[in-house]
Amino acid sequence: MDHQHPMLFDEVAKASIPIIATFNSQDVANTVSAFAKMDHQHPSLFDEVAKAAIPIIDTFNSQALANTVNAFAKMDHQHPMLFDEVAKASIPIIDTFNSQDVANTLNAFAKMDHQHPMLFDEVAKSAILTIDTFDSQGLANLVSAIARMRRDSESCRAVYFALADAIKTNHHCLNEAADIELVAIAYAFLKGRRIDEEVLEMIGIEISGRGALLSLGTQEWGNLAVAFKYYKSPVADKVFALLFHSFMEQLDESSDRLLENIADVYNAVVGGKHFNDIPSDFLPKLTKLAIEYSNQARMEDVRDILIAATRVDMRGDPLQREIYTTYKPLFERYCNDMSPKLRDSINETSITNNPSGMGELSSHVPRSSVDDLCRQDLQVFGRHSRHYISYRFQQVSAFSAVVSSNLYL
Repeated sequence: MDHQHPMLFDEVAKASIPIIATFNSQDVANTVSAFAKMDHQHPSLFDEVAKAAIPIIDTFNSQALANTVNAFAKMDHQHPMLFDEVAKASIPIIDTFNSQDVANTLNAFAKMDHQHPMLFDEVAKSAILTIDTFDSQGLANLVSAIARMRRDSESCRAVYFALADAIKTNHHCLNEAADIELVAIAYAFLKGRRIDEEVLEMIGIEISGRGALLSLGTQEWGNLAVAFKYYKSPVADKVFALLFHSFMEQLDESSDRLLENIADVYNAVVGGKHFNDIPSDFLPKLTKLAIEYSNQARMEDVRDILIAATRVDMRGDPLQREIYTTYKPLFERYCNDMSPKLRDSINETSITNNPSGMGELSSHVPRSSVDDLCRQDLQVFGRHSRHYISYRFQQVSAFSAVVSSNLYL
């Protein structure tokens, strides 16, 4: 019924904490699930529930395990020890998990960025055997979680193949999926580096067929653009035509991730060269938004916007100079995260290889030398080396583009 009564929930929490040791597994799961469903924050209750749950975790069945971590994830309540114990308890009984338990468990671990490779691999193996029992939301949660955690094991790769096969053979009808679920599946295949053009084509047909009825949030539009960035087909053109028409109309200006989504769309449209049927005012509007919301800029957003800005010719529009003027100090600030040796190398490479004109210089920067420099600088963010080096290489491209652009000077 979703009837809000904050005072009642506070009193229930107050009464529960002293007797939490008497709660059984079902009591624990039901309590945190109820608080999560009503989005009622009570950190001390969740801490006490975790303490009570850990000693009796072996008494939890699959649903209780899944619901417990799902509730903690919904409330964004960190408790690494509880998640480790849930993983340990889940693995021996993984064959008792139904499709919803599987999706909820993986999604919770992914949302909390809690690494547990063994759990993910065992859950993936179980999911493959029951892929036809998943509904569209479960499938979207499953592949999104695997993609988000960047699992590249044999069993996790097999999930993508199983899902692709299920979609192609119509065991899973895309017309039953919600708009956001279609986007989530397409985006997960991209993030998981398992792009399947036939699946993308089928998703694109379903999305474009919904036309004006398609309703997405700003983040989903950004993810959709990224998913179809490098896909070239008449269907992709229709998807971007929908984006050109609807992105501005469905823009959520209250979102604290608005600039991230703007950067995704900007980079996908320009980087993927999706200019068919693009309205003449779309890129100028996007540029204005990027300037207006530059205060939200993360390092990734600055990178994406600057690379995109050097790839498009706005024919002398003052906005192009303004976006460089706005983002130059932001990029210089983020460049402080790079080692002096790396910055010096970027400057030298930019000036030497492309002293005039606009354009990115990724093709001119020796990949091996960049790799060496990035490895030396690896501890700045503590990322996994392959992801980190790729990420840094894109930073090199963005910085090179700005340094070499006449508009930057």
